[in-house]
Amino acid sequence: MSYGHFSPDGYEYIITNPATPRPWANFLTNEIYACILSATGAGYSFYKDSRTERLTWFLGPNLYKDKPGKYIFIHDHDNHDAWSASWSPIRAKYNSYECHVGLGYQTIKQNYAGIESEATYFVPREEPCEIWLVKIRNHNSKPRNLSVFGYMEWWLGSTDYINFYNISLLWNRVAFDKKLNAVLAHKTAFYVEFDIKENPYVGFFSSSEPVSGWDCRKEIFLGTCNTEENPRGALRGICHNSDCDGEEAVGVLQHKISLKPGEEKTLVFVLGQTPGETEAEKIIKKYKDVKVAEKELDEIKKLWRSRIADNIKVETPDPDFNNMINIWVKYQLYICNLWSRSPSFYHEGQGGRGYRDSCQDAEGILAIDKEHTRNKIFKIAGLTRRDGTVAPGWSDTYGPFPNRPFKDHPTWLTSTVSAYIKETGDEEILNQNVPWLKDKWGEGGTQIVKWDQPAVEDGAGTLFDHLLAQLNFTYNDTSVHGIPRVGEADWNDALDMAGRRQIGESVWLGMAVVRSLKLLAEMAEHIGKDKIAVDLRKKAEIMTDRINKDGWDAQGEWYIAGYNDDLIPFGSSKNNEGKIFLNSQSWAILSGIVTSGRLTTMLKNTDKLLGGRHGYALLAPAYTKFNPGLGRIAMFSKGTKENAAIFCHAQTFMLAALCKAGMGNKAYEEMCKIMPNKQKDINLYKTEPYVYAEYLIGPEHPYAYGEGAFTWLTGTAGWTFLVGTEWILGAARDWEGLRIMPTIPSHWKKCKITRPFRGATYEIEIENPEGVEHGPVEVFVDGNKIEGNLIKPHGDGKSHKVKVILKK
Repeated sequence: MSYGHFSPDGYEYIITNPATPRPWANFLTNEIYACILSATGAGYSFYKDSRTERLTWFLGPNLYKDKPGKYIFIHDHDNHDAWSASWSPIRAKYNSYECHVGLGYQTIKQNYAGIESEATYFVPREEPCEIWLVKIRNHNSKPRNLSVFGYMEWWLGSTDYINFYNISLLWNRVAFDKKLNAVLAHKTAFYVEFDIKENPYVGFFSSSEPVSGWDCRKEIFLGTCNTEENPRGALRGICHNSDCDGEEAVGVLQHKISLKPGEEKTLVFVLGQTPGETEAEKIIKKYKDVKVAEKELDEIKKLWRSRIADNIKVETPDPDFNNMINIWVKYQLYICNLWSRSPSFYHEGQGGRGYRDSCQDAEGILAIDKEHTRNKIFKIAGLTRRDGTVAPGWSDTYGPFPNRPFKDHPTWLTSTVSAYIKETGDEEILNQNVPWLKDKWGEGGTQIVKWDQPAVEDGAGTLFDHLLAQLNFTYNDTSVHGIPRVGEADWNDALDMAGRRQIGESVWLGMAVVRSLKLLAEMAEHIGKDKIAVDLRKKAEIMTDRINKDGWDAQGEWYIAGYNDDLIPFGSSKNNEGKIFLNSQSWAILSGIVTSGRLTTMLKNTDKLLGGRHGYALLAPAYTKFNPGLGRIAMFSKGTKENAAIFCHAQTFMLAALCKAGMGNKAYEEMCKIMPNKQKDINLYKTEPYVYAEYLIGPEHPYAYGEGAFTWLTGTAGWTFLVGTEWILGAARDWEGLRIMPTIPSHWKKCKITRPFRGATYEIEIENPEGVEHGPVEVFVDGNKIEGNLIKPHGDGKSHKVKVILKK
């Protein structure tokens, strides 16, 4: 069954059947406000932080019910019929339906009984609100007398309320303000983690025209024992003008309209949250003007089109590859950079931004938004303590996370900074001062429990000092085999009991340390810190030797994942379950640890034990029972999450490793397996075909092998963009310029990448006359052959023609 298709230019996905196998979502957002919306109008909104400042209700994880949401109900006063303009939740049989999933907007079009509705939802460029631009047109031969209801349900604060929902309802104060023609919503208290304070925020829901009625009491509008599927107010065509004091609250605005044949009516609904009523009033008044709202929608479309189109562009024989790299991966990257891994239909929305996630997201988006990456680098670096440990993330509302440190976090920022310097040539960034963090994580690892206790600065050091402190800490934080401790998690968060006693070790983390030590050594050399560079390279050699001695499984012939607190290896041929982990194999290549004598056998075993028709499993065989020596990884169902799912983020690590090994055919083959727009059985895959999933359910699951899960917020987006542009098409940033080293499928005879770089644009056409997947290249710049494969920056603001010929 087909549920939709991409528009001819690829900038929209048009859903033609609203009964998608899972709710298919879009993110509508600026930097301070976000609305997550499905193709049927379901979803939720928040301001600044999805945990502490949730604006509307969310029944999460919202995988099956696809409600509540932001609905337009329509009632016909002549025949007393009622329906919803987004099909759901009433689900009346429509004449036609389309949902246009766009960049920064979503338009739901429907025709029911000759009444055409078009609701476009978007978040403006700056204000903390969302706009619903609603058009109703009469295609009948007679007049129609209708009521149009805008409907939403309030949450007003922390997700912690779910633990005492009945009590938190008593804090609700929601009423219609006739002067503003808007529902204003307050919660008297603001509660997070046992801390209560006065709530400064006001929610508002307004309309562009005077209302015919309103309701703020959920029970009154829906009716007792009713839901959004049969809302009594919409079915009867009436509001009761109810205000809410201490119970479940909604915002309902009713407009009675009469439409002649062919006549159209436009309404604007505005939903948002501000720190006070004065700010809310300004927004309400601004968007009362339909033309202002329409102009803002045009500006939003222009803004997102420029962000996506005005940078790197690829042209290959594969249109699906082109569409994902040129448009949708970039859009997904922006969403990940804005909201990290917190709010979605799959995530509970615990707020803030994670450390390792933000490092990788910032590196992924670097070539298309350098300023964003630079700002993010300093934000992340400011989470570093003098001892080199780092806070695991931060929230814009309450600062650094008070949670335990993760052992792998200090290794990630080095890669981001290295990439930034290579992209921009800005080595001076390493000498910029950054504050050291002194925060809630007390002496000896004791947590000071108070969620909003402000962190303080502990002096300052250069960015280079911060990176050096991080890697020195991780390099020295080792256990019995001289390999870094795994603690309560490395990249694999589900290994949360492998090293609680601080004995267990992570072989993968040792590889990550080696890679980062080498990158930091390069930086040290470029800023004249030669002695430090020598020391860093020596440490990388020592760690390499340790891993090749105690991290190599001689019997299985692959790298183990680590040792737990009892020094029992995991990811080892000695294990009955979890014999081999993917990341230890891919990062053995990415870090340069694996020897040439081991590489071929390691890859052969990886493919044999982990490979499959939907991609590489994260580990195999799956765990079948709880293992206290590892943690929650063994609690997940087989083939889900970290327990042997096809974890797309880890798959992209492997794609980069395959490219580094010169295996263009294999890299492309494996890339296609997880590409959302290449999923042939969408009823199996279930999730959105326009953004990447966190994982596909693995082969050991009893019935759901190949099903997608946890879409939108995943490190897959950033790594996919890097793999597509730097590894496969091979336009890779380097210290002295743009390094050209494509690793492509051998059947691609020609391909092209347009690459802005350091003040010039390079139109790089790759020719593959001999049908190779990797090899030496001849490079011509503006018709002149250059030595080697490094294009030195022109910086002249011009476009330069580059011809690359792959050789055997």
